[in-house]
Amino acid sequence: MRANLSQRLTIDELSARMAMSPRNFSRAFTREAGVGPAKAVERLQLEAARERVKNSREPIERIAATTGFRDPERMRRAFLRAFG
Repeated sequence: MRANLSQRLTIDELSARMAMSPRNFSRAFTREAGVGPAKAVERLQLEAARERVKNSREPIERIAATTGFRDPERMRRAFLRAFG
């Protein structure tokens, strides 16, 4: 997932890659990772975006797009939820 953050990483798409039903994939993922797939994807996106905001001069719009948030407002809301 980390290598493909700019792509849509929905449960349907992730479960299809694993040849599992979305429901079974979600249950198995949560059991193994301790969090659901959507929360895990958001954490990876936040981690990547935070690192790039701190260590690069890229525009926020580009960081948001390439880390999967699509736009700066979604990234801002995710940052607020995660970091206050």
